[in-house]
Amino acid sequence: MSLASHLAPSSGNNTFMSSPLVIAHRGASAYRPENTLEAFELGLAQGADGIEFDLVTTKDQELIIRHENTLSGTTNVKDLSSFQTLKRDGQSNLPTDWFSEDFTLAEIKQLRAIERLPELRPGSSKFDGQFEIPTFKELLTKDFITDKLLVVELKSGSHLDQVSQSIGALAAKEIRSGEPKCELIIESFDLEVLLDAKEQLEGFEASYLYALEGTSLEHLDLYYLAENFEGLTISLEMLFSEDWVGFCHEAGLQVWAYTARAEDAETSIDEYYERIIETGVDAIFADHPDLLRRVLADRG
Repeated sequence: MSLASHLAPSSGNNTFMSSPLVIAHRGASAYRPENTLEAFELGLAQGADGIEFDLVTTKDQELIIRHENTLSGTTNVKDLSSFQTLKRDGQSNLPTDWFSEDFTLAEIKQLRAIERLPELRPGSSKFDGQFEIPTFKELLTKDFITDKLLVVELKSGSHLDQVSQSIGALAAKEIRSGEPKCELIIESFDLEVLLDAKEQLEGFEASYLYALEGTSLEHLDLYYLAENFEGLTISLEMLFSEDWVGFCHEAGLQVWAYTARAEDAETSIDEYYERIIETGVDAIFADHPDLLRRVLADRG
């Protein structure tokens, strides 16, 4: 499979979405703690075309699904006395926290997921402490991802200093051995990490998205990026600041936007999503995939 299977008919040399894809942002993260198998399955059940999630590494170089390699914001680690000695105290300009690279996978499996933004997602926080921290390997075995899109974000951070192989190589190993029945899209905010992942997966059919934040069109060589990747992932602030869709489509790049949150609607939820859709963006990362899917359905 390839991303082209989800595209509208081509216009010239370019192919883009006739209607934006709905990507469940770390799963249905408005309803279940993000980056859990339960959030992923719910997001797809709510009509999402795919899910997005983040990979970091453990001490024994296993790939786990977490927003970042610090653990206190997304797990119950601070409540477990057995792991208090693993807390780092602001070492090497890093925050005071627990880090994934200091835990073996067996130790990670003793933790439970909690909602990262409980004030924003009170419905999700009701499930704090109920779900395990999943591995990339476990997700690739699940039937609910069959024929869906998996957007795999490779995270940079101190955890990468502890691995003997690149995170791209670790991810490629899991992908090749798992023979996933889904469409894989590799994403990173780190250009070198993304290029390495593409090299590690040479010969495997996958797509690549370069994620950006806080930059402008004038600082990018879109044609260079189009030679190497299928698209860009940009923030909604960036999407509304310049004609990203027009210039990127002209260069042959798709534009995927993050993150649509119903709580950010200033008037109605429908109007909030409509403003994003009307930019012509190719895919939207959403915390409420069900609400975005409903608005798209209502548009026909």
